[in-house]
This record gives sequence, structure tokens and C-alpha cells, in this order.
Amino acid sequence: MKQSFPDDTAPAAIAFSGGGDSTAMLHAFRDDPSVSHAFIVDHALRKESAEEALQAASIAKAYGYKVQIDKWAHDGITTGIQAKAREYRYAALGRMCRAAGVKRLMTAHTEDDLAETLLMRMNRKTGWRGLAGIIEYAYAPIWPQLAGVSLHRPWLGKSREALREYNRKHALSFIDDPSNSDRKFARIRARETLAANSDLRASLLEQQIGLRERLAQERQEHAIWLREYARLDPQGYIETRAVPPSELLLHLLNAASGQGGPIDSTKRERLCRDMSAPDFKAATLGGGWVIRKPRLRAQGECHSFVFLRDRVAVSGRSDISRLHPLKLEPHVDAFWDGRFFCRAKRKGISIEPGLGHLQKLRQLPEFKTLFDIPKDIRESLPIFFLGEKPINFGACDTEYVTSSATSASRLQALFKELETVPI
Repeated sequence: MKQSFPDDTAPAAIAFSGGGDSTAMLHAFRDDPSVSHAFIVDHALRKESAEEALQAASIAKAYGYKVQIDKWAHDGITTGIQAKAREYRYAALGRMCRAAGVKRLMTAHTEDDLAETLLMRMNRKTGWRGLAGIIEYAYAPIWPQLAGVSLHRPWLGKSREALREYNRKHALSFIDDPSNSDRKFARIRARETLAANSDLRASLLEQQIGLRERLAQERQEHAIWLREYARLDPQGYIETRAVPPSELLLHLLNAASGQGGPIDSTKRERLCRDMSAPDFKAATLGGGWVIRKPRLRAQGECHSFVFLRDRVAVSGRSDISRLHPLKLEPHVDAFWDGRFFCRAKRKGISIEPGLGHLQKLRQLPEFKTLFDIPKDIRESLPIFFLGEKPINFGACDTEYVTSSATSASRLQALFKELETVPI
């Protein structure tokens, strides 16, 4: 499944909670033909939530949206409630988007949400990149939950009060979640602080503009570095002729490993120093594996480092489960190990990692090109089976299955100047 980066006319779904902000969005986009779905997540954290989800679904259906509810099945959450709920919510929304073939997820985040996020990040000392804030349009900013989906926040320039005024004007009722006034949550405390200090709110928003420009400049520099020193292989691994900057190392590790989220900056800087040493051979970090390969290919340009999936994630060990086989449903997009989008074209297709199958595959002429790829990479590639018969591997497009690696699309979305990077 080839990935693209849709614009704001691509088919979209609204993340609908039934609250004031998303109610305004649901109403405002009701006649937009590109916004066809409303996805509702019942977090099951209050006894009223199931009924409220049904009420929200009824409203969305009345406006003509295709509606789906996902209910969080848990035994009760007592710690880290908002963080865990957010993680589940985006995982559920991503699943619903992929199943429906929707590439754009719209949320009703406001300028107030942005200011609150900035204040919380400042209090957590996330660094200047964290204070660059959230942006209006981003491809899969939460990985792997939103893999294949662009997150669209068109109302970051609108205030929460402006949306409440919209609801009053159109006589729209909405659900008022009592957690929105519970001071045990950091966001509510941030909300109260900003309500009492308008100068702080204005300062945070102004600061964010400058930091976004700084972040854009850094990413442009990283794009230039990638064009000069990197090669993105269609099978998902990445080669570089030099040690990348520490911040770029984060993105290379995440893209090659199929992982997401932060990697400790101290560990990244240490890895950069280690890679610069003449005796460096290999290291793992954040689910990724970096190997020095003086000459990876028999011909062509030499690339000094290879970024790929950590083999422990493939083989497993006492504290880490190995990659298990995945059965594919016909004509339904599937997501394997955060690294490959796959779609079976008929029944009976499954995936297993190459590790454990290579000796058998070496005897099959149709797998000859697999053995042009270095062994460390072969072991972590997906092998496609029709029943018990191996039929193909990695990124491919055959009569049985279509598959594409996620690494290039993730990096190209971050670094807009990447079109000329060799692949």
C-alpha cells in the first residue's frame, strides 16, 4: 500500500467525543463531502460513558456521517489515567481510520489546547523542540497508533470560547465531561493557570511561533544531510555514509525500527560518539540496530552505517516476545511490526519474519533476490506465505499481496525536501 500525504480535501474522519469543541466541528463540517466519518471512543472510565457514546453516535448519524464506536475494554484504570486514555484513544482512532480507508483524522484542538500543552511541556522541561508545540497538519505524529493517517487540527487558531459561542448560536447541546474540572489532572491545572494569567498565555503562543521556525530550519538542514549522506532502501532499512546529528539519529532509529516516541538524548549523544570511533561495530537503541558496514553492496557507493530492526525484537528473549505470525484478511490493510503496510489479495496469506526460514528459502529460485540483501536485514524482513508455501518477502506487489515499508514515508513527511533522496 503506497503511502501518500493527503491535503485538507482528502477523505477524513472527525474524532468525536460529544464535547463542546468536537460538537462544533461535527456541525461545521456536516456538509463537507470530504469529511465522511465520525469515530467515537468510549473510554469506559465513567458509568455514563456508554450511554453518552450512543448519544454522540445518534447526533453524528443525524448529520449524515458514517459512525463507529470503539469501547476500551479494561478492568479499571487508577494511575496515569489521562496518558493511558490518550494512548488508547489514538490507537483506536488509527485502527478505525485504516479499516475505513480514511487517511485524514480531524480533531477539534483549539488555541487554548495549544497553550495548555505548551505550559505542561515547559513544566516538564521537555526542551525547545517540545515547546515548538503541536502543528495543524502532521503525518502519523503518534506512532504506531496513527500509522498511515495524517492528523489534521484545523482550529488551532480558534479559542475554546469562540467554539462555545458557535454552539450557542446554533443551539447545539454537548456533553460536559466532569473530568474537565478535576484538578488532579495536569491539563486542568494548566488551564486554570492560563485563565488567571493572560500574559503567560500570550507569551507561550508567541514563543511557539519562533520555535516552530527554528524547528523548520533544523529539519531543512537534516533534509540536506539526508540527501547528501543517506540512502533509504525500499526494504525499509537505511544506509548512511556518516554519523548523523543526534536529533536526526532519533528519526533514523524510529523509522528503521518501526518504533515511535522519544529516545533519551544522552543515550543518543553517546551512540553518536561511539559511531565516530574507528572500532565501532554495532549497537542497539530504541528498538533499532546500527551496524558498521564498510561496504554493504558489491558495487556502487560505500555506506558506512546501516540502520535496521533490532534482531532481539525479531528473535525474542526471556523478557521480550519474538515477532509472531500474522494472518491477513483479504483486501484489508494490515500493519506489521510498525515497519510494513500489507494487503492480501486473497485468503490464506500470512506473515512471518525471515529468521528461521532462510535456509529453506535459499533453495527456492523465486527468493534469489532476497539473498542479495545482507543476512542481518534478511532475518527481520516479513516473509509472506500462502498456507505453508512461502510466496514473497518484504516490499512487493504480486498477485497475492502488496506490501510497502514505512520508513521512507515517515522520513519524507518529517523532512519535506526529501524527494531527491536516493531510494
